[in-house]
Amino acid sequence: MLRAFFGRHKSASTWARNIIHDAAAALDLKIMTIHVPAQYESYGTLGDMVRVERPDILIMTRAFQHEVDTIEDELRAVHLIRDPRDIIVSGYFSHRNSHPEVFGGIAWPELIEHRKVLKSVDKDAGLEAEIEFSDVVLEGMSTWNYHQPGVLEVKMEDLITDQAKLWAVLFSHYEMLDPEGTGGERVKMAKVKWNLAVRRGKPRTLALMRKALPRFPLDRLPHAYIDNVLDRFSFTNLSKSDRKPGEVDEHNHYRKGVARDWENHLTPRHLELIHERYGDLVERLGYH
Repeated sequence: MLRAFFGRHKSASTWARNIIHDAAAALDLKIMTIHVPAQYESYGTLGDMVRVERPDILIMTRAFQHEVDTIEDELRAVHLIRDPRDIIVSGYFSHRNSHPEVFGGIAWPELIEHRKVLKSVDKDAGLEAEIEFSDVVLEGMSTWNYHQPGVLEVKMEDLITDQAKLWAVLFSHYEMLDPEGTGGERVKMAKVKWNLAVRRGKPRTLALMRKALPRFPLDRLPHAYIDNVLDRFSFTNLSKSDRKPGEVDEHNHYRKGVARDWENHLTPRHLELIHERYGDLVERLGYH
């Protein structure tokens, strides 16, 4: 069985990947992250790379259905999406102000040119340019098979609204979470903190001890881990500020952290352009 996370650009995928990486480190699971096809082309297909490298968890930040179809393993996956209108608005501010031009060691030359355009025009014209630039994200969502066995479909809007409940569902789907009522939470949580001490770097004394001593074997996470990891990767901590979701910093990668921000920025003309370019995608994904 292959666990997989299929994310979408500007859909809280960095936040989700942080949490999954942390959980994988606690359980000593091997992760492989794919940002662009060039990473697997020397193997042939994505499925060929998976067969050779044998990751425990596959993460894809821009997944296309034709790539996933090359995987022969049984999938236990999560696909995270967002309202396309919010993807466009979030993308506009991120691509104009904050998104790195080299991410995960991979250059994004198209972003450099796109950023020049966004900085040379007003917001309305910039959003029109962003609608076109969003092809690479929205095409993957438009052609995706939303009825695949073993693939849990999740909306970002739901995940950020009831985080603890939904992450319990996600980790249970991945078979990485102890069933409730199994007991031993304190002991298991102590093992988690020990296994993660070097990665987290604190408490410092524990981290120094962990460098010299082996990890504890751990097959599944205790439920107490969920609140712990959500606190570690909260919006406030990730944005490195004292802001809460809804409080804006247009130059921060974690700009606002809420749903339906598109209502504050998209004009009727923008919505018309989105429909002309992407058809009924918004409605097909269940957004209104």
